[in-house]
Amino acid sequence: MALEFNYTVAPHLLEFNLPFPAFRATKPQYTHFIGGGLIFSRSPNLPRGRDRPLENNDTLRVLLLQRALHDAYPGAWEGPGGSCEDEDETLLYGVAREVYEECGLRVSRFVELVATDEWIKMKPDQVIRAKKYTFLVEIEEGIPAVPVNEVGGEGKEDGAPADKLPDGTVDSGLARRWEDLVKLDPEEHRDFEWATEEEVRVGVETGNGRYKSFAKHGPHILEGFRIMKELAAK
Repeated sequence: MALEFNYTVAPHLLEFNLPFPAFRATKPQYTHFIGGGLIFSRSPNLPRGRDRPLENNDTLRVLLLQRALHDAYPGAWEGPGGSCEDEDETLLYGVAREVYEECGLRVSRFVELVATDEWIKMKPDQVIRAKKYTFLVEIEEGIPAVPVNEVGGEGKEDGAPADKLPDGTVDSGLARRWEDLVKLDPEEHRDFEWATEEEVRVGVETGNGRYKSFAKHGPHILEGFRIMKELAAK
């Protein structure tokens, strides 16, 4: 059964929301299409990863997934994404599906096209001409929850999906950050973390640091940071 999503699309991205066969027909020079979705957060006390402490600030961070050690580019970091399939309704559906399959989060809106990339790969039985589209996305789990306070009035938005007690009220001690709801497919990724722009930049510019990437993942993630800051300034 196909996954169902309820995302919206910014008007200037509607060309990517054509039925997938029609979209492919507009670009016959490519044999494969790949989609990625960059997910950002400004939540305070953001969980950095499985072995890193919380930090009490609202620095912009991006979700990075670490590739499985048995896969190509073992241990490298990337944003969620993968190959679109013939059964996908649209290119954007393929992106939403890959995001969900790789990190368990549901895309709620396609905001901006961050970058494109293309490459050729020679195989014994075919020549792969691939085109990748990386989008800035928002996700359903990132919508702030509105908890109920102790006197039954309206609470304030805290960005945390809150766990409810049996009587329907919310115990703030049970609140969970949506950023910690990431669910990995161990066949593809071994860990996840929320990285700052500077942490990503170190890997891109020096090839060292914690977040080593491959191909153009690093530069595209940095472009995502630039777009996020530009949107916040409007």
